[in-house]
Amino acid sequence: MPMTNAKPSGMSFPEWVRHLFETEGRATRFYLSAAWRKKRTEVLARNHYECRDCRAKSPAAYTRADTVHHDRFLDKRPDLCLADEWTDGRGVTHEQLIPLCHACHEARHGRVPGAVRQREAFTNAELW
Repeated sequence: MPMTNAKPSGMSFPEWVRHLFETEGRATRFYLSAAWRKKRTEVLARNHYECRDCRAKSPAAYTRADTVHHDRFLDKRPDLCLADEWTDGRGVTHEQLIPLCHACHEARHGRVPGAVRQREAFTNAELW
């Protein structure tokens, strides 16, 4: 497969993302794709370029979002790579693509001193 940031024809985006993780160990080419850049712009504009985590602090801070975070991590849920929301085992819908500033995105991934990486909640259909 030639190195390109375009999804190969005959392969869905989730299949391509899964393939990228399997072959390259990361999804950098997905994040450079036209489809992701378009979705990222839509999410940021829809949320007025405001960081969701800064806005949730007390007192609220209004910081410019420059990143869109996948709530269900891309390596675990490539099927949600371009999805706006996901539904848990209880039928509750959650936002999948979250606008964040760089600092809050780094904190969610545990890449700042003292930060704890966000863990994905375990859910299944039986809820046990």
